Amino acid sequence: MRGMSERRGRREARVAAAVAAAVLAALAGAIAVPRLLSGGPSRPPLDTRARVPPRVAVIKTAGNLGAMVKGFGDVWLDDRTDSRLLRVRSPDGRVLARVPVHGRLALAAGAGGVWALQSNGSPRSFGSYLPGPLLHVDPRTNRVRARIPLRTRGDDLLGLGVYVHGGRVWVWGPRDVLRVDPRRDRVVQRISVPDLHGDIAGLAVRGRRLVAALADGTYLWMNARTGRPLWAVRTPLPDPVVRAQIGTRLVVSSAGVLAELEPATGRVLWARRLGFRAGAVARAYGLLWVHSAAFHEPGDRLSGLDPATGQVVTTSILPAFGMTGVVAIGRRLLAASAGGELLVITPLML
Repeated sequence: MRGMSERRGRREARVAAAVAAAVLAALAGAIAVPRLLSGGPSRPPLDTRARVPPRVAVIKTAGNLGAMVKGFGDVWLDDRTDSRLLRVRSPDGRVLARVPVHGRLALAAGAGGVWALQSNGSPRSFGSYLPGPLLHVDPRTNRVRARIPLRTRGDDLLGLGVYVHGGRVWVWGPRDVLRVDPRRDRVVQRISVPDLHGDIAGLAVRGRRLVAALADGTYLWMNARTGRPLWAVRTPLPDPVVRAQIGTRLVVSSAGVLAELEPATGRVLWARRLGFRAGAVARAYGLLWVHSAAFHEPGDRLSGLDPATGQVVTTSILPAFGMTGVVAIGRRLLAASAGGELLVITPLML
């Protein structure tokens, strides 16, 4: 009988201890839950306006990066520190080729090559203009196939950008548009634009028509074969930079605003202010991805916009300042910074 009483006493003691532990746990939970819900000092408030990506691969590629372009399965970057055109593989950031250049570059890809319009490192100051020559880089060998001077009828011209559409290559400068034959590697046409609306700020091709975006927001339509002016329309967006083409529409940036418009009529379909600067645009996952900068933010911003409405679908702060470009390759976005960093971003993580 004594043994049975002792066993019963030990069992009752274990039950009492378990009940006491459960009560203590319940009390601890009751204390912790209000603290968690109240957002005490141990948990900082969430920024609902933007979310920092939990994983962004940052690759130090060069001392200073400028223009970038997607072409032939890789990304091509202007390494301004070492005067090289870099061919970089995604997503590991491995440098596949270093092509010697002179000065800063404007870049385009297509028509059988990568086209680099260079400043030539000239001691003369040309401001934002690029005197050339235009380099035709063969992507099969990663070598410069031709150096094309911006010269026609004995005149040396200045360029601002290079544009490729289908099999045609164009260089545009403050007052002129040059068509380059990619097979013969020479300038075959010069179109002069009257100085009525300021410098040429961008270029687009619509079938047999050439569209020049001018500094005061005017879009001048010309016959692409003859250069004859056809008509012009005015928009309220000064200094437009053509960032993308969607059907008959253009996506342009202007003083921190990204907008979509019909260049044939000048009608602005939507406009979205993103900060004091809106940069390059890449199309991926059905969105327009644009990098921008705003005052009092801890880094540049990457946003995904609905191309139909301009609504911001997703936005995030990047761990870098001074972004110089963004491209989409495969399932990733690659963004370059003036500090020489290449950011490899997975959009679904934003």
